Amino acid sequence: MWHPKQRQINMRKLLILFLGSFAVSTTSYGQRDSLWSQDDISNVTVFLYQKTSDTSAKSGSGTIISHDGKYFLLTANHVAKEMRNDAKVVFRISGDKPGIIDLLVLSKTHSLNWTSHPIADLSLMELSTTNKDIEKRLKEWSFPSYLIYGGKDAAPKDVDITFLGYPLLDLQLEHFSPLIFTSHLASGLITQTRADTKTKCTFFYLDLPSMQGCSGSGVYYSVKKAMFIGGNKTIFLGVVHGTQGDNTGGKLAAITPSYYIWDMLKD
Repeated sequence: MWHPKQRQINMRKLLILFLGSFAVSTTSYGQRDSLWSQDDISNVTVFLYQKTSDTSAKSGSGTIISHDGKYFLLTANHVAKEMRNDAKVVFRISGDKPGIIDLLVLSKTHSLNWTSHPIADLSLMELSTTNKDIEKRLKEWSFPSYLIYGGKDAAPKDVDITFLGYPLLDLQLEHFSPLIFTSHLASGLITQTRADTKTKCTFFYLDLPSMQGCSGSGVYYSVKKAMFIGGNKTIFLGVVHGTQGDNTGGKLAAITPSYYIWDMLKD
């Protein structure tokens, strides 16, 4: 649970500040290949929050993806269903600053029209904007669907797996950036009963726990670093569902496999 300090936001000034800082270099867009860096995936990862009172909020993370010339916000369904009409989406912009905007402003339908998977903990919202600066941002920083893995098998257990998210946020902090974790697979695919819905779903597990607020964020294979074990393409493998624990105190991150995403993109 995130506990922000009370803050009155003047949306007009906020949007001007947001757009003024939104400019990004199109050079990197033209030169980027299929191998993404940690900084790159940070720029497609967003923070979602819904204030529940002056001192608390429901929150999670999400990923901006592109498919067939359209843009989507991808997150966990249990995060999406907590969002209301005054929910905010926060982008990491130049200088590790928070760019905050109403979620409804980005929605193509100007409503919280989510497409949710019938089994998996996944939701998609199509995005659209008439603002040229935001449109440029979406074009520059959205993860392409051709790098979202559609196979029903797991990655090798000896490669680096990267996941990230925004467990902590105070809108009055000067800087804003995600926490980034390097992990490895602890399992292959496992079908079991979801703790939240009591229905069966397939997951895989990482050898690190997730953190509160990371739910809904992306999980990646082969993220470019100074040294990493992987291939020549960054592949989107799944979405953080949450942390699975038992009575021994053991905790692992439970990940929804990315092949479920294609069920929604094909609709």
